[in-house]
Amino acid sequence: MSETQRIKRATRNLFLFTGSEFVGTIGAHIYMFGIGLFVLGLTGSASSFAITMLCSMIPRIIFSPIAGHILDRLPKKPVVVASHALMTVTMAIVLIYTLLNGLSLPVIYLTSAFLSVFATFSGIGLTAAIANFIDEPRIQRAVSLTQSSTSLASILGPILGGVMYGYFSIEVFLLCHAAAYGIATILEANIHFTLFKKPAAEENASLANNHSMFSSIKDGAIYVKNHHVLFAIMTVALWVNFFFMAMAVGLPFIIIEVLQASSQQLGLIEAMLGVGTLLTSIFIATRPEFKKPIRTIRGGLLSLGIMFALIAVPLLVSMPDFGFVGFYMATGFMIGLLMVIINTPIMVIIQKTTPESYRGRVFGLLEMLATGISPIGLVLYGFLYDVVSPQWIILASAGMLFSVTLYGLRASRIKDQPLPANPALQEVSESLSS
Repeated sequence: MSETQRIKRATRNLFLFTGSEFVGTIGAHIYMFGIGLFVLGLTGSASSFAITMLCSMIPRIIFSPIAGHILDRLPKKPVVVASHALMTVTMAIVLIYTLLNGLSLPVIYLTSAFLSVFATFSGIGLTAAIANFIDEPRIQRAVSLTQSSTSLASILGPILGGVMYGYFSIEVFLLCHAAAYGIATILEANIHFTLFKKPAAEENASLANNHSMFSSIKDGAIYVKNHHVLFAIMTVALWVNFFFMAMAVGLPFIIIEVLQASSQQLGLIEAMLGVGTLLTSIFIATRPEFKKPIRTIRGGLLSLGIMFALIAVPLLVSMPDFGFVGFYMATGFMIGLLMVIINTPIMVIIQKTTPESYRGRVFGLLEMLATGISPIGLVLYGFLYDVVSPQWIILASAGMLFSVTLYGLRASRIKDQPLPANPALQEVSESLSS
């Protein structure tokens, strides 16, 4: 295959990849919106829906490192396609069961757990394979387009779900979810997963096949620990996810309970976060690659700390309803913008500096840490908001985010330099892990 043909095939891969992410995400958001209202209508209890969310989170924490190990041993395409196919089959079985027997809470919980397991394998597999089916100069574009497609889906999904819930039964939501996964499976089956795969990576993968699962996962963790850039990024990202729970828990509490705003106003504010993410992702997809990725991440995190601190302003300064709603909409937009500016170079750095034989385990470890820290943050901040004034929680979290960023990404620890045009850095990465 000539280089021109490979580039054309990579463009096709990019469209198929973005399309599968969009279809799968919008289907998932429609389903989650419908199933959330169904559970609340069935039980009248918010804790029942919380258990549904927990059934989705726990399998990700447990299976992420296992998925990373398997994806570094096996070809990624069969694992990804099989995972999405199993998600389609799962939803089809639940649909048939519901038509015959009705939908119950145990079935919902079990379905959430199964979907979470399969989604862990498909998500990590796709992310770890980006550098294999997209040409290197367009990896940043692929990451940005993925974020824009999932952001658009996260905006449209609840809107479509809200409209559908008023006119259709829960069986229609199950059918839409199954159809979305089916379409995503077909799109992913047509992606050429080994278009840019390096022969050296295949040799490294064959060596990894001789390790037991525990040793393989341990090797992946050791590799990250010895790679000073990845270790620093993952450590900071872990704390950022934790402090982000201060906003995830606090913003609805502040707007609804403290400022006595309406649920519609909360919806507008939260929608602006998605709008900021979407527009910034589209913009970055059209721009050249970040020349100084660490500086970009550092600046984005410090700016995010400022945005966090600004959340406390309406609690310290009296504002009319339209004033604080507009203020929070602008703040939400900026937070969405900054999250893309932070996440995109992080993903590009991992894609370009991690050898193929370790990429699954690195992304699996990242997924486990990100997912595992979220419940801890939710529980802790949920307790704190009941006993401490919210403005002090917000300001303290913003200050700690500042401190973690300045210390964890200090210039003396990580030298900021452009990423290499060709990943010759893979050999260096391999030596770091030995």
